Amino acid sequence: MALWGTIYDMLLIAAVLTQQGTQADPSQDLFCFRHHKNSAVNCTWSPSDVTPTNYTFYFQEKGSNDPTEISTCLHSLTLERKQFTAGRAYVAWVKTNGTEREESLTRLEFIIDDIVKPLSPAAVAGELIKNTPNTICITWQKPNNIDSSKNLQFKLQYRDVNHLSWTEVPQDEIGIHATAYELENLQPFTFYEFRVQCAREGETNRRLWSEWSAVSRIRTSEGSPVRSLDLWFMRQPDLDRLWMLTVLWKRLEHHQARGIIQKYTVVYRDGEMMTEEAITVCCNFSLPNTTQWVNVTAHNSVGATQPAKLSLTADLPSPFNMTVHSRNHSVLVSWERPANAIPEEFVVEWYKINSEYTLDWRKVPAQNVSVTLRGGLLRPLLLYRLSVYARYQAGLGGPVSTLVYTEEGVPLAGPEISILNISQTGVTLLWKDLPLDQRRGFIQFLTLYYVKNPDRLSKKKGLNLSNTLNRYTLLHLEPDSTYTIWMTASTTMGEGSRGPYLRFKTQGSQVVTWMLVALFCISAVIGALSFYFCRLYKQRIQSCSSFYLPQWCGQRIPDPRNSKVRHQLYDYPSNYYEVTAETVIHELEEIETEDKTEVPSMTSNSSTLAKDMGPSSSEGPSWTSRYSSPVETPPEASTCLEKKPVEEPATSTGVMVKPLSSTGYEKHFLPSEADVLNNEWQLANRKEWLGIEDDH
Repeated sequence: MALWGTIYDMLLIAAVLTQQGTQADPSQDLFCFRHHKNSAVNCTWSPSDVTPTNYTFYFQEKGSNDPTEISTCLHSLTLERKQFTAGRAYVAWVKTNGTEREESLTRLEFIIDDIVKPLSPAAVAGELIKNTPNTICITWQKPNNIDSSKNLQFKLQYRDVNHLSWTEVPQDEIGIHATAYELENLQPFTFYEFRVQCAREGETNRRLWSEWSAVSRIRTSEGSPVRSLDLWFMRQPDLDRLWMLTVLWKRLEHHQARGIIQKYTVVYRDGEMMTEEAITVCCNFSLPNTTQWVNVTAHNSVGATQPAKLSLTADLPSPFNMTVHSRNHSVLVSWERPANAIPEEFVVEWYKINSEYTLDWRKVPAQNVSVTLRGGLLRPLLLYRLSVYARYQAGLGGPVSTLVYTEEGVPLAGPEISILNISQTGVTLLWKDLPLDQRRGFIQFLTLYYVKNPDRLSKKKGLNLSNTLNRYTLLHLEPDSTYTIWMTASTTMGEGSRGPYLRFKTQGSQVVTWMLVALFCISAVIGALSFYFCRLYKQRIQSCSSFYLPQWCGQRIPDPRNSKVRHQLYDYPSNYYEVTAETVIHELEEIETEDKTEVPSMTSNSSTLAKDMGPSSSEGPSWTSRYSSPVETPPEASTCLEKKPVEEPATSTGVMVKPLSSTGYEKHFLPSEADVLNNEWQLANRKEWLGIEDDH
């Protein structure tokens, strides 16, 4: 029970404190004012935190005990002018939620003539003063809602347009009844803003000061430029692949130019010749490649800067041991001073690789050996070349250079692969370096992936390759198989997106093909040798083969006895081959003639051969009896021997002769007349191959 009592007491105290804090007395903020001498009285106070709230406003003439009471739910009200008398003092207070505070601090005493709030000063303007540089005169007019007989006090504030804070002029410097003021020691060629505020003389209530006037602006006159130009140079290849020298300078800041720069004067020395050029374009100028030194001056309407001089002689001691560290979107560049030389300053320059050749630089005092290039100077994910020079009065030393990323990412793509050579179990791949805009960091290594198709169950295999390679031979592949390959690139931030897919098929097995090729080559060689051997030993081969082959196989002209044309020429009766019981003997009369044999001429007409080979009508009996052998022996050829015709017995059987029709065999081997006359063997042995018996 004691514990619960203690907790209750603490909660009660907290509730009382909270109520006292939330119910602030609104009369502490009570304020009454008038817009001009004939206007009504406006009174306002701070609203209560408790809603809804009913307010009771009281006012009475000072010393009176009969207050006027007005109830309202608003935290402001307007009292008519006729309720007040000029020159008399009045007291006002506010009561909230039935609670009235009687302390004097909570009451407001006022005279209606003293609570008129002035309007803002009018016609506020600034004007430059001739022959007085860096000075402007600010003028204004009194508000028209205050009697001209009343004394007013003023406040004046001014600022540079590039600044946010205002600078206020002390009231005692402005003075009473003042309607102008001169601002001195301003910056040349600078825009300034100013405003004015007023109140009755001696007014301490800040609420009875007028509102600030509208802000006015004016620019001071020009002054001579200060500080010489920041001068540097660059060499870059031109269209003829020659190095072009260009002098560069940075545009002066506004407070340094102190006016509009109208022209630049460039003076340079090339060999023994000194040249001066005036240009109006900022901020570069092309020089001969052999220029020794150059200086540039900027001019405005009032004056000019001091000449900025740059000696372009090289081969002086340069800084060394340059290091670069990227962190928090900035780059820390460090180096060591040249040995046995003291430069006037160091120059750190940088430009973006593989893009428009825009160079920037920063000059560092000679006592410093490091500089931090913060974000905004170098963009992330882009490659820059950083260089450090030592600048002497007599020339330049360096540079020492390196490549840097302020921030790295993963590559946007992988290399595109092409095939250089392909075999049964391997393939030689070729690729190009990734474009710089796709790297987004330093490439640490490449990864080659390959998978066998169309087997979807096959797992991809990967090989990590050096980033310095641009070709690779992939071995241990299966013959006659299809593969899909692709590549990725990796930086310190991780692996990037893949490159394009490439599909290829390895070659099939070549064993059978090479065997067929070898067999064909061997056959061709054997055939060629056989043909040559047969041509060389043709006669010997013919003589050797005559023991095993028929005689007619080696003859160019076929032997008629081997022809089967006889079956087509003659149709013998069925009893032609029967031997008669009695042999009939005929007498032949032989007529001697000259021993001359005429070989019948052979033409393409097959009927001539049939006529020569067939028996005449007068020779019928004797030819029939002579060749009555049952052996099928076709007639060979006609002879030049004349035989006496013998009358054929009446009982002899006639032979039916059919028309001659040549076959493909005879046509193919049919000799020409010249072949027959040139065949010496047949002429020498005509009796033998014609079947003529020797008379002796």
